[in-house]
Amino acid sequence: MTLMSIVVKGGWTMVAIGIAFFVGLYFVIERFIYFRRSKSPADELLKKANAWVKEGDLKIAVKEIKVYDSPITRIIIKGLLSRNVDAMEAQASEELARLESGMGVISSVSAVAPMLGFFGTVLGMIKAFMQIEILGGGVNPSRLAGGIWEALVTTAAGLAVGIIFLILYNLLTDRLNSFVNDMNRVKAEISSTMGI
Repeated sequence: MTLMSIVVKGGWTMVAIGIAFFVGLYFVIERFIYFRRSKSPADELLKKANAWVKEGDLKIAVKEIKVYDSPITRIIIKGLLSRNVDAMEAQASEELARLESGMGVISSVSAVAPMLGFFGTVLGMIKAFMQIEILGGGVNPSRLAGGIWEALVTTAAGLAVGIIFLILYNLLTDRLNSFVNDMNRVKAEISSTMGI
């Protein structure tokens, strides 16, 4: 028996679980790529920014830091150019919104997939009990197998997708928290350096 034949036994609920899987996968890949591109050496950039500010070379600082196009650099540049804490906070909020984009979808997939699996279980058991009613109690186990198959396959698929995306969501949340910590550190350091 092939994997495809097992999946087909799950019925239409498997289509919904499959859609949830591919939607979640798209957002997971997109977030991993975005987080990878957004990484920058925060400590190194802060040291450079501090040195340039002390020398009074803000234009050079901004030009050099702009090379790294990341949330951290945009916050540093906003702080250097505006000399305003509120402007930096606004930039940090904007960057956080970009970093969190799509995370809700991944979280939803991890929660919805098991529910879809359990929904398929209920549908499968309904089919099994309908067969019992139709046969008037003289039930042959092979006649119930279709409903039971559907119940078990959808449960397994829903749980598998839910577990996978819960793990991926937690990994991405750890990366997101790392960005947030770096952004908070950068805001505090730039505020101190610029005396704002």
